[in-house]
Amino acid sequence: MDKHYFLELLHKYLKDEATNEEHQFLLSYYNLFQSEPDVLALLSQEKKEELKSQMHTTIWQNISRGEQLDENVKPIKRWSVRMIAAAAILLAICTIGIFFLRNESAKNQTVVAQVNQQKINRLVRLPDGSTVIVSSGSKLNYPSSFDGLARREVYLEGQAFFDIKHNASKPFIVHTGQLETTVLGTAFNIKAFPGDIDITVTVTRGKVKVSDQNKTLGIILPRQQITCNKQKANPTLKTVDTDTYLDWKAQDLLFDNVTVAEAAELLEERFNVNITFSDQLIKSNRFTTTFLKGESLEQVLTSICEFNGAVYQYDKVKATVSISNSKNK
Repeated sequence: MDKHYFLELLHKYLKDEATNEEHQFLLSYYNLFQSEPDVLALLSQEKKEELKSQMHTTIWQNISRGEQLDENVKPIKRWSVRMIAAAAILLAICTIGIFFLRNESAKNQTVVAQVNQQKINRLVRLPDGSTVIVSSGSKLNYPSSFDGLARREVYLEGQAFFDIKHNASKPFIVHTGQLETTVLGTAFNIKAFPGDIDITVTVTRGKVKVSDQNKTLGIILPRQQITCNKQKANPTLKTVDTDTYLDWKAQDLLFDNVTVAEAAELLEERFNVNITFSDQLIKSNRFTTTFLKGESLEQVLTSICEFNGAVYQYDKVKATVSISNSKNK
């Protein structure tokens, strides 16, 4: 909606010159936020309806107070009642204005939906450099950028392993149904398929907080797991062998448009080696390939290097790998 046009209508309203249609337009502006899908793309339908209801209630409560003043205190002129009503509208507008300003950067964002319908796992890189292994049959929604947002929020249906970049000023939150898992920088697994009775969160590194809409359910440390029944309120916290619950990660894995550096981080964890690069340009090269469960480190490195015009040296004794540009050899 054009700001100048809106202010013009408001001035007409104060002067008692606005038509009935213009009155209704001013009082029903709270519906207009729905015409900004890009701004509210990260809000659930429930949150949108809650915001809409709050705006509606605030306006009519304040206008109702103004009309009561007009009936009970005779000296007050009719234009004063309109001033009160207009002030109520302006107050609500300011509230929504703050909401939009806080989400201004979201206007240029889109929601990325990674739906893994293949029978292999998939490595996904988030806008902040964090990586997620998404299991088969799972769905992960996240914004195209976290810039300008107070929190890094994603939505998961299914199972995924998160390795999150630390950012103390911008917490990372995974939404799974009614539960929220909040971290600053850590590695953890979430299993929350739509048909499952329970949602489980297993931590391998760092610390996470799991909460529902009302309270914190638990603070989870490494080698701990919390299980939350979708129908019951009482969660179960226990110590577990994380390898047992993360064996699905060792299945076939799709490297989908990832950099060599991102692939190297995963290989370091899986094969317990240290990978270095003598050529920084190689690190930023992107490629797509499938890493099969039974392949050795040498087989994977050979495939990656062939894709990216590189060569590697593997010292098994020191458990180190050096990758360089083949043109320099």
